[in-house]
Amino acid sequence: MEQAVEYLDETAALNRKLKSIIIPNLIQFIGLLVLLIVGTLVAIPAIQNVLDQVGSTDQLPKTTLWFKGVLEGLIHFWYIPVTIILGALIGIYFYIKTPEGKYRYDNFKYKMPIFGPLIYAIDFSRLMRAVLLNIRNGMRIQEALETSKTISSNLVMLSLIESSINNILVGQSWIEPFEKSGLSSPMITEMLKIGMQTDLAEMIEKLLEYMQIDIDNIIAKIIKVLPQIIYIIVGILLIFVTVVVLVPLIQIYMGTWLFSAYL
Repeated sequence: MEQAVEYLDETAALNRKLKSIIIPNLIQFIGLLVLLIVGTLVAIPAIQNVLDQVGSTDQLPKTTLWFKGVLEGLIHFWYIPVTIILGALIGIYFYIKTPEGKYRYDNFKYKMPIFGPLIYAIDFSRLMRAVLLNIRNGMRIQEALETSKTISSNLVMLSLIESSINNILVGQSWIEPFEKSGLSSPMITEMLKIGMQTDLAEMIEKLLEYMQIDIDNIIAKIIKVLPQIIYIIVGILLIFVTVVVLVPLIQIYMGTWLFSAYL
């Protein structure tokens, strides 16, 4: 119970940190996107009408005209992208419900950029905590793994545990599946190997201390890198807003179109 409460507290703290980073930038991103769409659909036609009424030969930027055409096409044929998106989401949903799809999805969660190593580290740490508890209660490693596998719902982790148990039955190393998966760091597998030759319970306890430090480092990297990625995305959208909406407005404000209208 103490381990469960500690895990839930850590998860809640991580979620709060990630929300504090993502939500303000997400609001900013949505605001810029709304500005881009509304500006393109409202301000750009108004600017074009001004140019046409005074007889100016100035043209709106090609990027503005292109994006305006894309938006008008999406509005006119809205059912096509909606159908494609809904079809893709429904297809992905039912594919994930299949055993192969669930396995591939769980494998993606462990190998996805940024969050993948953290998800695996947390799951493996929970597994080792359960194994340690069972070993201290007098179980052998095979029984400890068999009992502890229910702690995870990830098919990749369950597959590794089953392979590990099968290795024990045929007289091979139970650590080998985790090592060959490439998900566990060499330090983790080496510590387990040393534990098998000395005191496994004591080594798993040290391993958990090391993994907690590793998890904290991963979280620190995510908190450091995630804002930078979000800033890049928001910055690209801001540039696009400037090119599509603000440049035509600046042209109107500067009044250069009056020269072509006079001529």
